[in-house]
Amino acid sequence: MQFEMTDIPRILPEILLLVLGLLVVGSDIFERWATDEAAQRERSHSAAWLTLIGLGMIFIIALLQSGYIPGTQLAEDTPSNFFTNILRNLQSGGPNSSTAVEPILGAFATDHLTMLGRLIFIGAAFLTVLLTFDVRPSAHPAEFYGLLVCSTAGMCIMSGASELILAYLAVELTSIPLYMLAGYFRTDKRSTEAGMKYFLFGAVSSGVLLYGMSLTYGFVASIQAVPVDGNVLTQFSRIGQASNSLLQNDQLITLAVLFVIAGLGYKIAVVPFHGWSPDVYQGAPTPITAFLSTASKAAGFLLLYRLLVTAFPGLTGSASLASDATFTGWTSALALIALLTLIVGNLAALPQTNVKRLLAYSSIAHAGFVLMAMLAWASPQSIDRAIGTSSLIYYLVVYTVTNIGAFGSLAVIGLLTGGDDIKNLNGLARRNLGLAVLFAIFVLSLAGIPPLSGFLAKFYVFMAAWQSGATWLVVIGAITTIISLYYYLRLLRAMFMQSPTTTEPIKTPAAMNLSLVVACLLVVFLGVFPNIVLTLIDQVQLVAGL
Repeated sequence: MQFEMTDIPRILPEILLLVLGLLVVGSDIFERWATDEAAQRERSHSAAWLTLIGLGMIFIIALLQSGYIPGTQLAEDTPSNFFTNILRNLQSGGPNSSTAVEPILGAFATDHLTMLGRLIFIGAAFLTVLLTFDVRPSAHPAEFYGLLVCSTAGMCIMSGASELILAYLAVELTSIPLYMLAGYFRTDKRSTEAGMKYFLFGAVSSGVLLYGMSLTYGFVASIQAVPVDGNVLTQFSRIGQASNSLLQNDQLITLAVLFVIAGLGYKIAVVPFHGWSPDVYQGAPTPITAFLSTASKAAGFLLLYRLLVTAFPGLTGSASLASDATFTGWTSALALIALLTLIVGNLAALPQTNVKRLLAYSSIAHAGFVLMAMLAWASPQSIDRAIGTSSLIYYLVVYTVTNIGAFGSLAVIGLLTGGDDIKNLNGLARRNLGLAVLFAIFVLSLAGIPPLSGFLAKFYVFMAAWQSGATWLVVIGAITTIISLYYYLRLLRAMFMQSPTTTEPIKTPAAMNLSLVVACLLVVFLGVFPNIVLTLIDQVQLVAGL
């Protein structure tokens, strides 16, 4: 198993992201010669424009490579010309090519799951850069955007990692830039505190995750009769074969799974590993909070999903409480975590007066819904497992665009009003009706109100959990959804029913407004035409047999 030149198109988006990060940082050399405020703003805009153009081009390349756009998937007998040759070379590394069957060096899969992850993360980064375009410039804007791009590259690698060492490196490549971005404004005490807390909790979670991976490696090595070369013993598929046999050390592999779930549980902020989330979300710059709460969390879920279903299919168990079922395996552990996450996230959001903390607890609660989709893997029916996969990806897509819009709206409100408490929303509809309507759409989607995409996302997740036998969890999820209406409606009440402190109109900056409008259109589109996206999601296949 060797790396060949034909593998380069398969990792082209990741290569381009790393090159873009270097270009953004290097180009700032030509912008450093003045220090006045106008020059600083010009530096910030130059770095933002370069990042936007680069991310846009990489997104288009990834989209063409995927073949998801009707008419772009080339047939073998398609006539050759300049454009079809370029497209054919791109798609030679896409998920529909014959080379995508086996992971690169057994470590990086280039299947549909990876491709959908790339599109989610690059799109989320693009919207985040738009949100930062009119925020006060930092002293080092190029480093800010360079870190954002590098973190995006790490997320793309997380979605495709099929080997333990690469998975851990991808987690670190994602997390370390986010530690610095969370505490980027060193003169802001809240930002500094957020960066430090995020770093400390992240270091602990990385240690826990690495320990779980080492136990997994020890288990596989203990039952390996013949010496092997390379990274064979750390590949998810090889671990899956070993865990299916369970010849010995079954307690060791069970402990390893628990540590892996705990380590990644910190990354996706589920209870009881959520303690860092509200403080970090409140203290970090709001656009970074939007990116952190969506793309980073989605990458964690995709890695957790691929790792569990590929490396530990023999420990699946059941989340059903029926008398003829056994409540065991990693699905039962995820069901209990989902239960705690739904209850704690929604109840803790009720008394919050700061909107960022409220949305932080809301994000925790939504992580519980995502876990419910993963329970469908316990079903013996392949069609039920496919529904679980589709509901998982669909929920992550919907959640990403909705939460970016919600935190993006809050970033605009904070920029214009000087705060992010609920009182800062008072009378927003009288000062900027368009902004209030956009924020309301995002809030209603988070609440699961039809016909917005948030409603369908929850419906599909409930259906997947129901078919897995976790009826009790579906009931709890429905109850907590009703509870969440209270704190979501508080936001709408403040914007549309409370009197403003001043009636002076406020104007949304153009770039931030564009980001919110795009996110809003996606929220509505995904709700009205879900089959278009679900058709693409149904193509997701894993080696484990979906």
